[in-house]
Amino acid sequence: MESFTSILSLFMAALFLSYLIAEKFKFPVIPIYIIAGILISLFYHFHSVHVFEALGVILLLFYIGLEFSLAEMEKNFKNIVGVGAVDFIFNFFPVFLAARLLGFDLMSSFVIAVILYPSSSAIVSKLLIDLKKLANPEVEPVLAILVFEDIAAATLLAILVNFSSGNPSSTEVLKVVVKIALFIFFAFIFVKNFNRVVDFLIEKYGTATEFLVLLVGTILFILVEAATGFGLSEAIGAFTAGTLFAETSHKDRVEQVVIPYRDLLGALFFLSFGLSIDLSKVNSSIIVPLTVFLVLSFLTKILTGIVSGKLYGLSLKRGASAGLMLLPRGEFSILVAATTPKLVPFTAIYVLISSVLGSIAVKESGKILSIFFKKKAKTKSKLTRSQLLGD
Repeated sequence: MESFTSILSLFMAALFLSYLIAEKFKFPVIPIYIIAGILISLFYHFHSVHVFEALGVILLLFYIGLEFSLAEMEKNFKNIVGVGAVDFIFNFFPVFLAARLLGFDLMSSFVIAVILYPSSSAIVSKLLIDLKKLANPEVEPVLAILVFEDIAAATLLAILVNFSSGNPSSTEVLKVVVKIALFIFFAFIFVKNFNRVVDFLIEKYGTATEFLVLLVGTILFILVEAATGFGLSEAIGAFTAGTLFAETSHKDRVEQVVIPYRDLLGALFFLSFGLSIDLSKVNSSIIVPLTVFLVLSFLTKILTGIVSGKLYGLSLKRGASAGLMLLPRGEFSILVAATTPKLVPFTAIYVLISSVLGSIAVKESGKILSIFFKKKAKTKSKLTRSQLLGD
């Protein structure tokens, strides 16, 4: 099972079977992919699957970027910063305080707060796509939060990497912040102007599938490389590339070309994530903190959705729906945990449970919300038929 083709054939068969199981039982497919990865890891150990994780995140975030309008982002900049700040305050500080109360040291508490703070852009975006919820009004604040979280989590991760080799100086922290600010500035200018070049190239060379795939791939990975060069995550570069193509007049054609790659690589990402979970390192000592953090972090995300929904003028029910969409944690949590090996087993189980329960919550959000937001019974009119007809 060491050759690349053998590994890929096993993965594809596992994904195909997972999809059939999900369809049979009408269950969200993402947790099934993750569980399939865990089951495979019990029998085989692979060392070269990170490429699937990276490509999956890149394609998923690129597609989400395609759904974003730069004009809308400019228009709602204050709201994006507002809901991002709400999300950070509600989901970082309560977890940090809870960790301290549970007996974790200062550094471990900080890392746990960073691990549990960001929702999974990959899982949430996949759910919104698969469940056809992108048109829901509460998706706007959710996507704004995910963009803010990617930037904030990338900053925190960069700081933690410095912590792992000693306490970072204020100068080093400032350098990270400046890099992020510069990338956002240059990305905004690039998207605002380079979309005309993309339109020109497509109009000159046509919309043949092969040309569009090569054009999208070239620009996408150049921007991904630019983001990593600034010390940021691939997700930020991929999202930027998506917003660039969203500003062109050929957005729909690009979208059709990208979808098959998105579906395949997204599935491989979740399978690879399952492969990274080592159940042998999990013991009973994590049960109490795991339960506390699951309950607390779920409640704070739902509260985030409600408050963020209010900032966007949404109803309480729509805000709660947004909160349910933010429950799954994933790729960033694993990356952060890697800086503190003793927290990896806890993080793996937390991410698995949150991805499963979060996926179910998003799929069944209508039923869940109907329990708390009952429809008002229609009151029968006391007017006579003649009065209603205006006789």
